[in-house]
Amino acid sequence: MSFHSLNRDIVRIAYWLCILASVLFLSSCINAKRSFPPSSGRFLLYIHSTTTSPPDVDFTISGIDLETDDGRIIKVVEDTINISSIALAAGQVLLKEAAVEPASYRAIKIRISRATINKKEGPVSLALPEPDGMLSVKANFTIRKNESYVCSLEWNSLRSIEDRYRFQPYIGVELQMPSPRGLLLFVSNRGSNYITIIDRSRERVIGAVTVGDGPSGMAINSLQDQLYVVNSGSRSISVIGTSQFRLLATIQLPGGMGPSDIIFVPDQVASEGTQLSLDGKLYITNRISNDVTVVSTATSHMLGIVPVGNHPSHIAADLVRKEIYVTNERSNDLNIISVADDRVVGTIAVNRSPTGIAVGKDKLYIFNEGSNNISIVSPSSRKVVGTITLAASPKRGMVGFGGRIFIADTSADRVTFLSQLDFITRELPVSRGPINITGDERRNRIYVTNSGDNSVSVIDPVGEKVSKKIFVGLNPFGVTLIDR
Repeated sequence: MSFHSLNRDIVRIAYWLCILASVLFLSSCINAKRSFPPSSGRFLLYIHSTTTSPPDVDFTISGIDLETDDGRIIKVVEDTINISSIALAAGQVLLKEAAVEPASYRAIKIRISRATINKKEGPVSLALPEPDGMLSVKANFTIRKNESYVCSLEWNSLRSIEDRYRFQPYIGVELQMPSPRGLLLFVSNRGSNYITIIDRSRERVIGAVTVGDGPSGMAINSLQDQLYVVNSGSRSISVIGTSQFRLLATIQLPGGMGPSDIIFVPDQVASEGTQLSLDGKLYITNRISNDVTVVSTATSHMLGIVPVGNHPSHIAADLVRKEIYVTNERSNDLNIISVADDRVVGTIAVNRSPTGIAVGKDKLYIFNEGSNNISIVSPSSRKVVGTITLAASPKRGMVGFGGRIFIADTSADRVTFLSQLDFITRELPVSRGPINITGDERRNRIYVTNSGDNSVSVIDPVGEKVSKKIFVGLNPFGVTLIDR
């Protein structure tokens, strides 16, 4: 056997070992997810405060049951949960995510085992509700098979103490229902297989939709009021109606391995990038097969597959230029795809492990996780025109709020703020594993998914501070928004 033949065999073996390792890694991620029987429904129970200046009251929940319309009792919580009015004033808290029997329900029953009010002289015990600390809250809702449902208990601590010694919690229920007056934020939870829906005006969870296995990237079709979600584990796209909070359809992906990210490009776009047509094309990156799948939203059929670089990690679009941009994490480059004929029209070498893209005005910002910097690319000249050096490895980022750059540094658990002149102005600690980021410029808010502690950080970009934390599902990944 010649040296060249041996070398080719070694390369071929190494290639297939990499493919096997990727498949095993993907399988381990899927197996680590929370199991959820398909014959049941998913019940997500939150609690939030209705007052911003509450008295300092604590109480302990020792159990929560659901009562069906025919009087049966379904246990949801059997362990103890401590509730603090002071802590709850900072934001909504997830009490329980449970698989429950599909049924119509009429009440939530809460068992309270302890209650105190904290005064200057110390904590004072309060008499519990009668009988035996039980509280029944009316709540008419239906949980369906293989669907998700959100309830949030609304606690007014100011009205929860009677005669200065008796604890009679003033609790109502906010049920899951579409929010036509709110602005919606969507979060994909890779470890829980559902999409969390957040009302940005109230800054709390108001709904959830069950999707496929390992939901990752998301894209919005604003004219159709549809959200497209890539399910990495089940190789499919879930189509969600954003006005109904319901799963409308599932598109199976016949080509490509390891789908992870997605972008929607409408058929017609105005000169300022505004969507004009109802339908268009979806572009999905496939990390294992090193290509991009193209799907028609009008027919839900695959239009083709575009080969790209090694291990495509992120995808973005410039609707005015009609170009798609794909970062390739292991070949250290950027592919440019023409929307007109779905082929690669340019390849630009960047730095090590590019994992994210932000589209700016006549600039692309490529976040190179492996070299702690950002490559600034000119889409017109097809070359790198500058580099921004960072102290930590950037994962994803966005451009907005007057042309500033905001970067999620996953390994450093923080978000880095850059000025219009690309100077670092702030390195803001957030929660564990910030991985994706989006912004609402009209409401002056930035949202960051934290994969390590199952939350979304709400950031004020003007004050450069974290204003709130919102708890979502396991291993949140994608985050996107739509104006209502």
